[in-house]
Order: sequence, then C-alpha cells, then structure tokens
Amino acid sequence: MKFLIMISLRNLLRQKRRNILLGSAMAFGVLILVLATSFSHGISDIMFNKIVAYVAGHVNVSIREGKGQMISIFRDRDRLVKIVKEKTGDKLKDYDEGIGIFLRAIGNGKAENMVLVGVNMNKTYSDEQRKEYEESFHMIEGMFRDLLSTDVENPVILSKEKAALLNVKKSDTIRVRFNNIYGQTQSARLTVTGIMSNDNIFMQGVMFVEIKNIKEMMGYRPYESTAIHITLKNPQADAVQIADSIHEALKPGPAFIAADLSANGIRAKATIIPYMGNDDAMKKIISSSFTLISGKMDDVLMKSGVMVSDRIAAKLGLTPGSKMEFRYKPKFEAKIIPHSVEIKGVFRSDMTTGSDTVYMHEALFYPKFYDRVPDLTADVKDAFLPSPEAPFYKALGTEWVLLDRTRDSDEMRKKYRSISKRKIKAAAVDVNSMYESASDVLKLEGALNIITFGAVLVLFFIIVVGVINTLRMTIRERTREIGTIRAIGMQKKDVRTIFILESVFLTLFASAAGTILSFITMWLMSLKTFNVIDNPMGILLVKQHLYFLPTIGGVVKNILLILAISVVTAYFPAKRAAGMRAADALRHYE
Repeated sequence: MKFLIMISLRNLLRQKRRNILLGSAMAFGVLILVLATSFSHGISDIMFNKIVAYVAGHVNVSIREGKGQMISIFRDRDRLVKIVKEKTGDKLKDYDEGIGIFLRAIGNGKAENMVLVGVNMNKTYSDEQRKEYEESFHMIEGMFRDLLSTDVENPVILSKEKAALLNVKKSDTIRVRFNNIYGQTQSARLTVTGIMSNDNIFMQGVMFVEIKNIKEMMGYRPYESTAIHITLKNPQADAVQIADSIHEALKPGPAFIAADLSANGIRAKATIIPYMGNDDAMKKIISSSFTLISGKMDDVLMKSGVMVSDRIAAKLGLTPGSKMEFRYKPKFEAKIIPHSVEIKGVFRSDMTTGSDTVYMHEALFYPKFYDRVPDLTADVKDAFLPSPEAPFYKALGTEWVLLDRTRDSDEMRKKYRSISKRKIKAAAVDVNSMYESASDVLKLEGALNIITFGAVLVLFFIIVVGVINTLRMTIRERTREIGTIRAIGMQKKDVRTIFILESVFLTLFASAAGTILSFITMWLMSLKTFNVIDNPMGILLVKQHLYFLPTIGGVVKNILLILAISVVTAYFPAKRAAGMRAADALRHYE
C-alpha cells in the first residue's frame, strides 16, 4: 500500500496545473459549505442560548391561574424549586423565575410601551454565565449590581435607545402604569441606575429590575413563584427528557381543606372537597352520585354551590339557605381568615362520600384555597378523602390541572386553545421544552441547512463532472503507462486503487485548504461592525458582528461527505482503467 500511495502522490505532482484548478474548485466548495453551516449553527446558538434561554429557558414550567388562566403564579415556590432541582440533578446549569409585565412608561415628556423584566441579582453567577451576559448586555452607564441598591426607589436598567426615546438619563425617574396579578391598575416609580447597549432588537424594549421588587409591585407573596425557566448544560440532549421527568413529578394530588366549621354557635371539624361543575359531564356525575335530603341539585351545581353531609347539617343545625363559617390554618400565613358560605343542599352521607364532609363548587372553592394555601401534607391525617374507586372521584378537584405534554409549537397552541374552552377553575400547570416553545427556531435552522446543502450539492455536482472529465483525460493520456505497469505484473485492483487514491488525496488537500480559507474568511467577516439599531437583522449579530460557530464534528462531517462523493465519482473511471488489457493499452497511440 505504501508503494501505491507514493505512485498516487507522484502522479498528482506530474499534473500540477490540472489538479490545482480542480482542487481550487473543490476548496471553494468546502469553503462555502463550512462557512454556511457555521453561520447556520451560529444563528441556532443565538436563538437557543441567547434568546430562548433568556425568554423561556430550555425547559419551562408555567402556571396559569384565574379567569382566562392568565395569572402566572405557583402558590408554593419551595415545592416547585425542589422538584426542579431533583429532576435536573447535575444536568442543571441554572434556573430563574420568569416574570415580565407589559406596561406604559412615562419619562421626561415622553411615553412608550415597555416590558419590565425581573432579574435575580442575589444569585451567584459562574464565570461562563457572567461572560455570556457581558456579551449580550453592554453597560454604558452603571452596572447590573446597581439593581440591588436600596438608596433609590425601584432601581431599573434600560437600553440606550429607549432611554433616548423616554428622554431620561441616569438617576432620572420613570413612572409606569400596569395591572397587577389581581387585575388592579397600579402605578410605580422607577429610578434609572444604568443604561446599556444591546445588539438584539427584541431586548431593546426591555427594562430590568430586581426580581424581588417586581414581585412586590405585582402583588406576589414571598412564598409564591412565577414560571420557572430552566437552562441546561446540554439542552439538545436533555431538554425533552428533563421536561418529561418534571411533568411526571408534578402530577397533582387531591385538593381539600381540613376546616373548622361554625354555625348557630356550634363548632365541628370537616373536610371541604371541591367538585367540578362547569362541565356537563361532571355535573351529571355529581347529580347521579349524591342524593339530596333537602335543597335542589340545580342550586348545588351553580357556581356558589355548597352541600353538606346530613351528619354535619344535624350537628350545626344547617338547612338550605343557612350561613356557615369555616376557617383553617394556612401553610404560610400566620393570620387565619374566616370564610362565610351559604348552604345550597344537604346530602345523604355514606362510606364513599364521608359523613364529616362538605362539597363545594370549584368556582367557590379555588379562590379561597389559593388565597391561603393549606398544608395538605400535614392536614391529610385529619381529612377524609374519597377513594379513587368512588363513582364521583373523577369529578373532584385536584391541587392543579396538569396539562398534557406536547412535542412542538403547533401542538402547544392547540392545547392552550383547548384549555381556555374548558373553563377550569384550578390552576393549569404546563411543562414544555425548547422543542415546543421554540420549534419554529428549529424549523428555521433546518430550512437554512436544507438551502445550504442544496446549494452545495449543485456546486459539487459541477465539481463531480470536473473530476470525471479529469480522470477520463488522465486515463486516456496514461493508457500506455497503464499497459506497462500491467505488463510487468501489477494487479487490476492496484491500478484501480492508484486512481482512487489520487482522487482521495486531491480531495483531502482541497478540503484542508478550503477549511483553512473558511476560518480565515469567518475571521475577516466577523471583524466588520454592523449598526442595525431597530432592525430585526440584529438577532443575527453578537456585539454588532456576524456570529459563526464552527464545530469539529460539523467540519469533519462535511469533509467526509465530500470525500465520499469523490471516491464514488472516481471509482467507475478507475475501474474502467484497471479493466484494460495490457496488450491493448500498449498498442494505444495518440
């Protein structure tokens, strides 16, 4: 084989001009291919790690509660964070509460619609994270640590473009108007402590404030959480699996309140259990499973419906129309608040319904349940919970409703449309990965790769034709030489190998040259600065420069592809050359 390699390399040097021309064409093809794939991969990296990771994370746990399922709030932050940490393990890079509000900002004589986003400046950031943030957000005045300042009211950082639009500078005050989580219109004052520059047009309309301040502005309590955005060390490999495991861990338990009841000066303990009454199927289950001693089932199925067991009714002297007060110890609040409800019916109790029980319509139950969350883990020993075999069990409420997993953005949108039609009163919890929240980005990358690959295939088709023609000319010119080496004993397979090796070496040299040229070209192109303020093309830039992200795997794959095309192209002419009879080749004259 060493002898054949030496002959192949010698033959390449004998035909320098022709091989240089063909190798230049192949090197140009490699340059374009590496350049295009690096640019495509760079766009994907920007989208996922510099946009999607900031906006929604690689995995996102979102919670929607209340009318229209629009309030993003989870009532037990520590419980949610514990699940996230347990299920991500050492694959976790970081997690944040994702909170942002649309508001009207008023500066010095100017006003603008803005987005206020909370950031946690009390966290410890790694050197890698700090470098990423510095690449994305360039501080012109102040620094992000100023958001922790207690000397001014609600410190805020905004982009230089929006600062100019609002006619504000550092230390100026911005007044904002927004709706809090309870739907109430609120106003607040923000103090400009920093002005930044950002290449991404989508981030130029964002103002940053410490997350503790924005949660107070919005009405969140310390133990409550917004959506959790999770960033992973290897999102492409782990995002879907992590989302699935968190989804499994978030399966809700039954919702109930172990309460102290009082009416007519008498007290009793009972378990308050919600039932779903906004769905015709659920109404039918409830009406067929409970027998009322007094009251009307139509009243019980209304949004203010409350029915008590015959035992509780007898103990407290309750009849339809009676008022009953209940109270319970919240998990997080020290203050116990009594709630008053009107009884709509009394049902005959049995082993499945429980005798010390109150069943309450979900529309009446969940606002009280979420306002002061009970400690279900501690209270379960004092509560009666219907068996899963009970005929009405599937009509009972749970802590929250866990939405099904989806696999892309289209499925996710259909899911949200479906859940809005169901009119559920419990909080809706959803877990999705970047492959749902950003599947359109994946499609964009795929489309770019297809376009690039198609263009390169056309280019290489032209190169293939050149290789074939070159080999044919070479074989024709070296026919007598082939006859000579065949006559002195060289085997057919060795002749074929020589010509294939010539193509392989030519391709390798051309690929190496093309790869080196592509890196030089990327370096030169990345030196140019683009001023694209208020231009969507800014998402393609990092620090106002084009962003290329070549990978060793990608470059090797491209070279192997070209090498395979070259070998396949050279095989058939080489086979024809090897198949010549020595006598015929020696008689050849041109």
